[in-house]
Amino acid sequence: MATFIGLTLWSNPSSVNDLWGLILIGALLGATLNYFQYGFSSSFRSLLNEGKTSGMRAIIWMLGLAIVLFAPLLAVEQWQQHNFTGFIRSLSLAIPIGAFLFGIGMQIGCGCTSGTLNRVGQLQPLSFTTLFFMMVGGTLAAFTYNDWQNLPSLEPFAFQLKFGWRLGAFIQIAILAGLYLLLTKIEKRRHATLEPLYDKKASKRAVHPFLLAALSLAVLNALLLFVSGSPWSISSIFPYWGSRVIDLLQLPIDWRFWDYSMENTTRLNQGLFENPVSLTTIGVILGALIVSIAHPRAKIPMTTKGMLGSMAGGLIMGFGAVMASGCNIGAFFSGIASGSAHGWVWFVFALMGNYVGLKLRARLLQG
Repeated sequence: MATFIGLTLWSNPSSVNDLWGLILIGALLGATLNYFQYGFSSSFRSLLNEGKTSGMRAIIWMLGLAIVLFAPLLAVEQWQQHNFTGFIRSLSLAIPIGAFLFGIGMQIGCGCTSGTLNRVGQLQPLSFTTLFFMMVGGTLAAFTYNDWQNLPSLEPFAFQLKFGWRLGAFIQIAILAGLYLLLTKIEKRRHATLEPLYDKKASKRAVHPFLLAALSLAVLNALLLFVSGSPWSISSIFPYWGSRVIDLLQLPIDWRFWDYSMENTTRLNQGLFENPVSLTTIGVILGALIVSIAHPRAKIPMTTKGMLGSMAGGLIMGFGAVMASGCNIGAFFSGIASGSAHGWVWFVFALMGNYVGLKLRARLLQG
């Protein structure tokens, strides 16, 4: 048993303390996203549409801090009863394809996975549609597992494993520093000025809310790694919740015989309050809901075009996330924090998908 900032957590994931601990960390993640009104899809959209980079630069800070916090834990691998395992995946062709699809869905549905959960907590009507179709898309990806699981693949590559945790972390941070400089040049070229993330001259709120959100998310993700042994993820919940819906509605679908189900038997057979990803995801929604009660957000009106976008975006995102072994959280955020090259591949192709998604959304709104 280990005690950490007031949370007593047992190694058994089904224990009561662990259950509430994971829900609490998830709630803090959701509260952070809602309170600071911070999102991945909006950061991508601001970069691609307007050349404004404050959101993306905050993401760079988030990744950098997460790498620093993750690296020693993953190097130690085990402490007392805790085993620390990062998200290191094979470089399968399914990852760039899935990431590209996910990027398209991010902009058509006007939100990523974490953003959708945040808006569910805000009780935004369209977000419930997006979440439901994410579950449908993720379940369809599980159903078609045989069609994409054997795509060409390279062995996993992790900077920390290849170069040692110190040098590996340094290399990734150097890459992030280069990206940060590129982003500043993009904004200065487009707007002749740069919106600061930290303003020493400002008399009020010297730190940009996006930076506060990003650094908080990095710390909370590292905390989740510490207490659960795995970083923050969301996408695996879609086929898990989808299978629960199939059972609940008694649909004539033998999902238990899918190859995906056989490969993920332990996870899919866990109870709703035994699955760590399910607990964290529920916590994210609850945290966002609590902030919404204290600070209500204006509701986005439901329109036919908005509903179609939510349906299509959710479906594409759910499918792409499962295919790519993660979404903007599991593959991008936690993948890069774990030192896995697949997180960088995800980022490149998701960015291209976002560009296409923005073009498609513009046509959808005009049509």
